[in-house]
Amino acid sequence: MKKPPLFLLLLLLGSFCWGQNTPQASYLPVLGENPTQAKNVYFLSLLEEMPYLKSLLEQDGELAEIASAKFELLTQSLQDCGKDAGCYPAALGFTANEIERIAQRIEQLAKQDKRLTDITLDHIAPSGMYQMNAADDPAPFLANAWKQDAATLNHIIAIYGRGEKPNYPKIDSLGMNLNSSTYLANIQALSELASVKYEGSKLFYQLTLGYAMDALAMARFERAGDFEPMMSYENRAAFDAAQTTDWEEFDYPLILIPGAGTDNYLDSLSSGGVLRCQLAFNAFKKKKAPFILVSGGYVHPYKVLHNEAIEMKRYLLKLGVPESAILIDPHARHTTTNMRNTARIMFRYGFPTDRPSITVTTPSQSAYIYSDMMHDRCMRELGYHAYTNGKRLSATTAEFFPLISSLQIDTDEPLDP
Repeated sequence: MKKPPLFLLLLLLGSFCWGQNTPQASYLPVLGENPTQAKNVYFLSLLEEMPYLKSLLEQDGELAEIASAKFELLTQSLQDCGKDAGCYPAALGFTANEIERIAQRIEQLAKQDKRLTDITLDHIAPSGMYQMNAADDPAPFLANAWKQDAATLNHIIAIYGRGEKPNYPKIDSLGMNLNSSTYLANIQALSELASVKYEGSKLFYQLTLGYAMDALAMARFERAGDFEPMMSYENRAAFDAAQTTDWEEFDYPLILIPGAGTDNYLDSLSSGGVLRCQLAFNAFKKKKAPFILVSGGYVHPYKVLHNEAIEMKRYLLKLGVPESAILIDPHARHTTTNMRNTARIMFRYGFPTDRPSITVTTPSQSAYIYSDMMHDRCMRELGYHAYTNGKRLSATTAEFFPLISSLQIDTDEPLDP
């Protein structure tokens, strides 16, 4: 069985030094009105849902000064940048000095006001979204959460404001010619929009956060919020069924089908997706598990109009699987996040995680998921292992154990953080 690296075990064990500093599987994130925002920058999104904390931060002179200076830079760019498109978003991210200055002030305020400490204890720690930046004390933990969110916003602005290359340019790029009149017009409009929306704001993060979210919207890539809250909509029937399932009646809690994108814009479901669904359906009929989870987003080809998970769900329904037995993860864009997002759903929905579930897919992908290459890729792209391997059952089927480390936000994949 593949085990997490020593440093990750030490990180997770070390977090037990402070009793409430560990992820809680039962914690349900507050997604608010903008799930894309909440899934990318949860701390800042929580502040938007808590007026008393927003007011506390607005009234702080040092933080208000940073907000004013940031808006001044935006105003200056609208006057000076002209036809230099790359000039407009240049000052809207946070500098290393600004990030550190804000972090220090947040930590000071948290030590003075229990309401900020409470957000760490009640949300930041149990969410698991910041566990790689945990601290023994809630005040520096909150400051670290801010630093993580700042890194996320800077990355979004770099990719979808300045047009830098994302990790996977063929499927995630801005999709505009940076030398075109269209890009210039759009980037000017984006800054003008920010100047109208956030004039007079004293919140240190509001201008940059709003600009980043609007940049994602401009690129038509606010995908992280698609179908949310899934527990109340697409996954409602299966979530309700899971609450009364007798898990001991089945060999495994869950069958996972990883996504398989199409190679054209005409097919709603790829041939690989069809075969994976049929393989999983066969296992389901044999009562290997009470639930099937289909995982895959709007991925291949670039800006495809069909969602892999939704199309696989439709196919399974045609085969005869009841909706109450089908869960979707419509966000994953890679095999790594097929596994990670499945782990997240299992923890949040109350699935047994102390026993293995199974992946059912084509032989080549099954072998890859079980390989050291895949685990190395998880470490390289996510910074942690999302699962450990169980037994290899066949060419198409393998056991896996989800890891709670999967709740950690990925700061450089805003379409599926």
